[in-house]
Amino acid sequence: MSDPSMLFEMPLFAVLSAERKQWLSANLSEHRLKRGEVLMREGQTVTHQFILLEGELLTEKLVAGRQVIDDTRPAPVSVAEASLLAGMPLPLTFSANTDCYLVSLTESVVRTLLSECESFSKQIFRSMYGRISAYDTFILSGEKLAALGRLSAGLAHELNNPAAAVARAADGMRDALDSLHRATRALVLCAMPADIMDTLDAWASRAPPVVDATPQGALRQSETEERFAQWLSSHGFTKPWLIAPRLVAAGFAPEELESVAARVSREQFGAGVRWLAATFEMRFLSEQTWLGAGRISEIVKAMKSYSYMDQAPLQEVDIHTGIEDTLTIMQHRLKHGVTVTRDYDRALPPVPVYGSELNQVWTNLIDNAIDAMEENGELKIRSHREGNCAVIEISDTGHGIPADILPRLFEPFFTTKPPGKGNGLGLHIAYRTVVHRHDGRLNVVANENGTTFQVRLPLEHRHAAAR
Repeated sequence: MSDPSMLFEMPLFAVLSAERKQWLSANLSEHRLKRGEVLMREGQTVTHQFILLEGELLTEKLVAGRQVIDDTRPAPVSVAEASLLAGMPLPLTFSANTDCYLVSLTESVVRTLLSECESFSKQIFRSMYGRISAYDTFILSGEKLAALGRLSAGLAHELNNPAAAVARAADGMRDALDSLHRATRALVLCAMPADIMDTLDAWASRAPPVVDATPQGALRQSETEERFAQWLSSHGFTKPWLIAPRLVAAGFAPEELESVAARVSREQFGAGVRWLAATFEMRFLSEQTWLGAGRISEIVKAMKSYSYMDQAPLQEVDIHTGIEDTLTIMQHRLKHGVTVTRDYDRALPPVPVYGSELNQVWTNLIDNAIDAMEENGELKIRSHREGNCAVIEISDTGHGIPADILPRLFEPFFTTKPPGKGNGLGLHIAYRTVVHRHDGRLNVVANENGTTFQVRLPLEHRHAAAR
């Protein structure tokens, strides 16, 4: 049998005198909820403080149009007192996770206890402070995890491209190695003259020409390959379209091969050209493997530096290294139409910062700038020194920010993005990190030509100065 006297076993009410406990027992109401029933909904006006004595409540919150589960609260626990005393709408939805037994106190009863019982008021404000701090930490941690998830998805895409290139090149090497083996065997069996072999060796060692990557260049190369394939066919080659592209890519023209063709038999010439083409194919595939592996290594190195793995939280770092690491791992968002312009003051000394946290600031500011430009425009990053501060400016060429929105820009959960695109915590986290963690300042200047966020960081952190 549920008993409201269990209320006085809670620290919040145990401090009351016997007379006040008796008075409170006469001024409370009892409530029972079945599992799944809603006690209070987010946004409604609160008229009572509820105290859960038996069971478990589930709390939920809408973030950017999505229902996000906060946590479960087992008995005994007090809920809704903060909204009741502040006269603010309820920030959460409370529902019964199990069958529940609660008691409630009206606002007048709660205010009487606050005004007439000092120990009660201390307990209730201590409880409210702890709950708000825990909730704030939960929301910010959730946003950081969500940002990490988005970053990981983009990073996986960036890693997939070079990894796929390495896999394709490695797969192609197996066929290319077989072709080179057959070509080498044919070269030996046909008794190629030594002077001709010297010529082929010299050709195989020369560097390929610079590729014209324009559409016109690709068209010219295709036409050259077609003419080369026709020339090879006239010299008895079968499937010349497999050989011509590699020789053209290496910078050869039929005229160069004519001098060799005139000095050897058709069999020797065929063996020499096939060996040459197979050698270039192996070199090309090796180069692709090296480039792909190098790109993977570059991304992994940037990610390790970005997260400051295995390093102390507070340390003196080169601000530009952190920004460049951030740009590297955000390449998937930059490559569609964003031009990055850098104007760095390389004379800036190392700055004492929490590296991984500050990199989250660069991520949020750059991500917002890209969104503001709809992934097409100029992203300008400038650094300079002003007095005892390092100043970093991140500018975009978007449509700017309306003047009526600027005062609310760093408020938690405030966003102008549609549901699913943002939850209004990115700039709030950036502001907290810069101002509260680094004793710095975060300002914004916006007009019709774009937006500039200015991060000002002291060159000596208060914790570093205390040592």
